[in-house]
Amino acid sequence: MTGSLFPDPHITRRNLLVGGLGLGAFAVLGLAGCSNEGRGGGALASNAGVALPTYIPYDGVPIDIVGADGVPNTMLKYPANPQQVTDGPPGDGQDVGVLALTNTPAPPGVDRNEYWQALNERLGFSLAVSQVLAGDFTDRFQTAVAGDQLPDLFTYFPVEVPGLPGLLAERATDLTELLSGDAVSRYPFLANIPTQSWQSSVYGGKIYGVPIPRGPMSSTVMYTRQDVLDAEGLSAEVGSLDDFVSLCTELTGANRWALGKAPITYLREMFALPNVWAEEGGSLTSVNEHERQAEALEACRRLVADGVVHPDAFAVEGPQRKTWMVNRTVTLLDDTFSAWTDFFNYPIDDEFRLAVIPPPLAEGGGPGNFWLAGATHNLTSISARSADRAEALLDVLNYLAAPFGSAEHLFKNYGLEGVHHTLEGTDPVLTEKGRTEAQLSLKYMAEGPWVNYQAGLPEVAQDQYDAQTGVVPTALRNPVEGLFSETGSRRGAQINTALLAVENDIISGREPVSAWTTAVDAWKRGGGDTIRDEYQEALTARES
Repeated sequence: MTGSLFPDPHITRRNLLVGGLGLGAFAVLGLAGCSNEGRGGGALASNAGVALPTYIPYDGVPIDIVGADGVPNTMLKYPANPQQVTDGPPGDGQDVGVLALTNTPAPPGVDRNEYWQALNERLGFSLAVSQVLAGDFTDRFQTAVAGDQLPDLFTYFPVEVPGLPGLLAERATDLTELLSGDAVSRYPFLANIPTQSWQSSVYGGKIYGVPIPRGPMSSTVMYTRQDVLDAEGLSAEVGSLDDFVSLCTELTGANRWALGKAPITYLREMFALPNVWAEEGGSLTSVNEHERQAEALEACRRLVADGVVHPDAFAVEGPQRKTWMVNRTVTLLDDTFSAWTDFFNYPIDDEFRLAVIPPPLAEGGGPGNFWLAGATHNLTSISARSADRAEALLDVLNYLAAPFGSAEHLFKNYGLEGVHHTLEGTDPVLTEKGRTEAQLSLKYMAEGPWVNYQAGLPEVAQDQYDAQTGVVPTALRNPVEGLFSETGSRRGAQINTALLAVENDIISGREPVSAWTTAVDAWKRGGGDTIRDEYQEALTARES
């Protein structure tokens, strides 16, 4: 996915946890290893033997800044005269139904949507998209499963589907023969998806989905308004917790607050906590049990008590926080890397410029533990009822995953020139009609690797690349990424929600920090220890 399209704040359960913690609260979830392995040694061993799709990077479009060490490629301008990279309409000419997640209002229906009509003309069939807001998606997905109503293609978040391996075995098409190893070369733009993302698509020794790759873009960072700091003679160089607190104090006053939400993830990184799980000597320990959790929680509680966090931070969601950032009500906000371009969909002033403040060690003396998020955003599977059309449907997904700089990518993301976008030089800039009509969730159905890009603003793409280069190569991975816990999928939401509630109470000052220990004990008894054991088994099998 490229950055410069529509608001896309990594829509998972973490967005549904409304409160001042926002994305940071996800740190306590023991489920952060985007699912891919079933329970039991046999299933785990069979997964280890699956040949993942061969990675064949697409090199047909020259890249302005080639990424390395996990940093995405960057384009300063959209290529001139994009060329078509597919051979005509994809699929088999039959209509295709899709159940797709979204985080934006539904676009006009196809009869009133020029973009949708033009898309169907290019595809050579009618694409029927049933969009469901992220907050309602898990329930709607389960309803479709229960009623045996999954359409040809369906998207989902693996970590949010109870008993996923068994469900996929019954309701999804086994794609192993079509995608494993060099077989994927028949679909060159699916082969352009990095191997790490495909690890999230294997269950019970079979490939059941096509991943939406994000690289590091779902990682949480601390944004600041660099233009505001410059105007006030303040520095974004933060070398310790004391430095950060001092900066927050300087940025608070006169109906302005430093922080748009309580920055618990950032503080946990400062106190060098592990990324959800710690692995040492082959054993896993949850971040919830870390000895420095109390220090991170106390530091966060103090920021709230000192009044440097917006007083409404616990009552609003992401768009409102971004609005505060844009209108200078707040100057610091932690959000995902992918959110950077979202700000440019707001009414920003000419001076608006973002920067990222990497987490230092709380006591100073070096960098903290920057946490790298999972490489896969969601998966798209083919319904078992459509197994006889699997090759044609993969061809459709291959078409939708066409790379940045191609004619297919340009239309998919920006629609018709003069209708949905205008050109500034070679850069397509969405019109209001484009923003309204083109939100068909195509980016959650199939997508190529993320490319840093901001139409008409090459300096923004450069800033993104520079910020990512500063933290991604040395970022701390979650050791259970790509693994699956059956207990986590079935009971994780309940025990994690209870733990998050205590976290909110502590940070808001309603409970003492000591309440955390009692809450973690309950989390462990309620399933946390079993989740750890299942991840441990999966990790051992993967490394054997």
